[in-house]
Amino acid sequence: MATVSVTQNRVLSDDQIAFYHRHGYLILENVLSAAELQELRTATEGLREERARRGGADNIVAIMDFALLDEAFMRAAHHPHMLAAVTQLIGEHLRLQHCKLNWKPPTKGTGEVDWHQDFPFLPHTNYDLLACMILLDDSVPENGCMRVIPGSHLRGPVDHFANDGKFARRCTDPADYADDLARGNVVDLVAPAGSITIHHCCIVHASYPNNSDTPRRGLIYQIAAGDSIQLGGHLYKVWPIWLQGKDPLRARMENGTVHRLSRPLTNAGGLEPSES
Repeated sequence: MATVSVTQNRVLSDDQIAFYHRHGYLILENVLSAAELQELRTATEGLREERARRGGADNIVAIMDFALLDEAFMRAAHHPHMLAAVTQLIGEHLRLQHCKLNWKPPTKGTGEVDWHQDFPFLPHTNYDLLACMILLDDSVPENGCMRVIPGSHLRGPVDHFANDGKFARRCTDPADYADDLARGNVVDLVAPAGSITIHHCCIVHASYPNNSDTPRRGLIYQIAAGDSIQLGGHLYKVWPIWLQGKDPLRARMENGTVHRLSRPLTNAGGLEPSES
């Protein structure tokens, strides 16, 4: 395949890079210009019919593959500031693993998401996999912002399976987050519209319900290093969109790691998205 040009900009400081590797997340405030933000909001409004078809007006909806539905979304996937930041975190060869628009409506008490990791939904050969969320609305606890447990990504994947062996879509052992909650080791990802949050595939996170009169819409781009290859799972994509760099034609394996797959490879086509 042809090589996609690689951004050479450095947008993260050494302290920000160290913070990400230590805590598992970053908040990049006010990345988008007013014009860029408005373009994406307009494109999102064009998906109202699709949103209603998938879940109605009063439920949280995840519209998968939204970047294929409007050129504005694909341009955002290649936003130079976002790609420059991701390059500094996981390298220059970057593949869009999947994308989804999370839309929490302004309906009192809807859209709460339980504690979970992204990785069990889409296990890869290594952990150079992260999610960038472009915030189309101010993100605060009142309208259902994300919450993370800092440093939890360093524990690796945790159990997401119920006692009957079925994939539960959440952390099934309270020990994986209860002590953190008791100690107050939780951070709300509060940021204004036009900001970008980044979180590691193994950070334990959740989100509040929306108890406000405003929506919380986020464009999530799950980005993998070129040599981080998907093994299976619920969010299984076979259309690798190369954001930059090229396919290194190799898989880098995490030493000594065995991953439990949430879905057999023979049934990989069924999509059951996680939320944030």
